[in-house]
Amino acid sequence: MRKGLEVQDLGDKPYGFFPARGYGNSGALVKHMDFQPSPKGAAIYLNGGRDLSDPLSRVETAGGKILVSKTMISKEMGYYALFLDTEGNSVGLHSMT
Repeated sequence: MRKGLEVQDLGDKPYGFFPARGYGNSGALVKHMDFQPSPKGAAIYLNGGRDLSDPLSRVETAGGKILVSKTMISKEMGYYALFLDTEGNSVGLHSMT
């Protein structure tokens, strides 16, 4: 599996593709002047890995702000957290532990 985002310009929009196994992609981030970051926009939830405490511990040192710390949804559903990224977007993380 590839590590990190693979960035490509598609027309006037740079796309950062998430790593994927095999054919296709696991999603993408798109930048365009018409897209306005907002904490009230859609919250995208990403896989926080084995334990979302690890990526969450790097949010504030990278310039983000934790909005909801690691919180149990249920034993069956695992945990989530929510943070504001450096561009003003709400981003969620999920893990089972």
